[in-house]
Amino acid sequence: MTSIVERVSNGLHKLKSITESPATLQERDKILKQLKSDLCFFDSIPPCFDADAKQCILAREVYEYATLLSVEKREIEEFEQHMSVLKTYYDEDFRSLIPDSQKMYTLIGLQLLYLLAYNKISEYHTEIELIPSDVLASNVFISVPVSLEQHFVEGSYNKILNQRQAVPHEAYQFFVDKFVDAIRFEIARSAERAYESLKLADTGKLFMIQNEGELRQFIASNSGKEGVEWKVEGGRLWFVRQRADQKEIPAQKMISVCLDYATELNRIV
Repeated sequence: MTSIVERVSNGLHKLKSITESPATLQERDKILKQLKSDLCFFDSIPPCFDADAKQCILAREVYEYATLLSVEKREIEEFEQHMSVLKTYYDEDFRSLIPDSQKMYTLIGLQLLYLLAYNKISEYHTEIELIPSDVLASNVFISVPVSLEQHFVEGSYNKILNQRQAVPHEAYQFFVDKFVDAIRFEIARSAERAYESLKLADTGKLFMIQNEGELRQFIASNSGKEGVEWKVEGGRLWFVRQRADQKEIPAQKMISVCLDYATELNRIV
């Protein structure tokens, strides 16, 4: 009879044999759900006082695949949950029990990108402080979020845009795009307040969008937000502020009320 450890090991082997593509997403997701269910029968993985190295390595690998798949599925809540589990296995206590995973800094870098993309800056800096200085300086995965934040602070948005084209793992693309979208959103709100109109060519540079079709799609998606309509006219982008409906003041009624107050005051006096 196959033991639970062997079953998880075989399941991981099957998972690794499947080509990663959108066509196999559902199949891989099904296997991972079964693997996570099987982990419930492991009796020597966290939380426990007497962890077994083999079980911990298998469990860690399952959650590494599950975390990456959650990004592929665009399931952010699932990503958060899986990453929370993984951080236990990446903790110093477990690193003395089991060897470091080859995917560890890939996943840590991915989490840092997530924190940046969703504006969780304080959490981002807390996590950064836990990473050794030599890793911060040299690791290709950690360098992505670190340089993105630096470019953002400097206002070097073109460098951020260029970095989108050179991510070290395909899962990074999703969060880098989210980060760029968040920056564009803030720029859009500032532009609405600062300008009445902009040249269409300048608009593309401002929002870091080179393709005209993408630019027009971005304009359409932002029009109407914060009460400002975006219109393209005469080669310019116009920010048309929507005026709130003005209610007519009932003059006769106001005069009547004021006279009544005056009459009452005279009586009091």
